[in-house]
Amino acid sequence: MSDAFQPSRYRLLGRVKRTEAGEVMICTDTHDSAGGKCTVLAVDDHRIMHSFIDIYDSREDIPKDVQPLIFSEDGRNFVVYPYVQERPISEFYMGGAMTLKECEEVCVNLIISCMTSNLPWPLLYLVLRQKEIQLAKDRNVYLSYKLDLTELDANIGESECAVECAKILLGLLEPKASSKAKSYLLLKKKTEKYSYGSFKELYKDVEIAAEPEKKHGIIASFKAWFNRNKGTFFRILLWISIILGVFVIVTFLTNLIFGDVPWLRLFIRSFEKIGLESLLQ
Repeated sequence: MSDAFQPSRYRLLGRVKRTEAGEVMICTDTHDSAGGKCTVLAVDDHRIMHSFIDIYDSREDIPKDVQPLIFSEDGRNFVVYPYVQERPISEFYMGGAMTLKECEEVCVNLIISCMTSNLPWPLLYLVLRQKEIQLAKDRNVYLSYKLDLTELDANIGESECAVECAKILLGLLEPKASSKAKSYLLLKKKTEKYSYGSFKELYKDVEIAAEPEKKHGIIASFKAWFNRNKGTFFRILLWISIILGVFVIVTFLTNLIFGDVPWLRLFIRSFEKIGLESLLQ
């Protein structure tokens, strides 16, 4: 496989990963005047490619306009999905600094994203298995498509997807395990038994067991707000410390060179004379 190879319609921005099935690339579409990005899966395994096409052909409920672009060029197969801004949930989710209600909100948003994704079950299963899950700043969740198709299984159904999603939700709620969150306990019990058959069932369990909406006191609200923003506070304090450190060093060097600190005269002698009258006389 040539490192320089890329489909003629697309300009390569970067290779994300190589897999047994092919490779994953981020490209721009030269036919798009806006120069939009896209995720391109190059599939070298023809068996996997046939299985991929059959999976989409068997799902008549998926609108044609949301299906990926599939084409071949120079004996190589390509699948083009939209590019999704990366904000991996594994890096941006901070369950320990969030309230239980906020954690459960993220869980519900992930379930909704799965239910509305328009992905066939075998593809959605890969998305969940490979953690192609992104977390927005407003706690919304969206899915991305940088998929390794090596383990594509056309027999995967909604039940397997729901169980895989439940495992992820369990991880998201784990920081609240010590507080005996009902949603965590229920998910843990049912996930261990692989008893989820659909996303509707999963959604219902999280919604029913979720912490009821309640008003927090001023102190609790302040603590939650501080926990969410403590990173910003620490950065501000760091910069203040650096500026004060530079000021002290400059003051020391000025005193060492000139024998005094010129700008301190503003404070030491600023009231010795008012107008034409000297206060020292």
